[in-house]
Amino acid sequence: MTMIPVASRSATTSSAPSLQIHRVTGEEWRSHRDLRLDMLAADPDAFWADPEEARLRTEQQWRAEISGPRIHLQARRGAAVLGGIALLPTGYTPEHLIPPDRALIVSLWVRPAARGTGVSRSLFTGLAQLALDLGRPDLRLDVDDSNISARQLYERLGFRATGARDPREGRGTWWVEYALRAEELLAG
Repeated sequence: MTMIPVASRSATTSSAPSLQIHRVTGEEWRSHRDLRLDMLAADPDAFWADPEEARLRTEQQWRAEISGPRIHLQARRGAAVLGGIALLPTGYTPEHLIPPDRALIVSLWVRPAARGTGVSRSLFTGLAQLALDLGRPDLRLDVDDSNISARQLYERLGFRATGARDPREGRGTWWVEYALRAEELLAG
């Protein structure tokens, strides 16, 4: 398995493996698939993806998802995948334009057993460095306004609501946009 370290944090004892943040490659499609299916099963309303469609994907479709346009990162301790996050430096389609200095953050999820252990912060740190390396320091994300725990996490990390809101069809809730500069996230 080829893994490219993006960032490293040690929040464990000296005998336990340290937490590593890795950019997911096509060869790691199984770990990516397993994490995505677990996240959609646990929190289906938190994401735009359709859990049933995801369950039916083929290996080639998972590999295509990894190859872009999103760049996927995973938090790992040894072989255990604890969570993931993705950076979208360009739009999903040519019609979905993103300003040249901006990137969207999507698909943050941490396994329940790993929550509260610094995994989210480490994922965001790796993602912020990646965004700076790509020349896209203006980070944005959308979160459902009813997802209070996610909103509190983003605010603890320094994200601020921009005031932009989009209705979630058929749900009676809104997507709320948050923003933060990558440099601020790394300094936090």
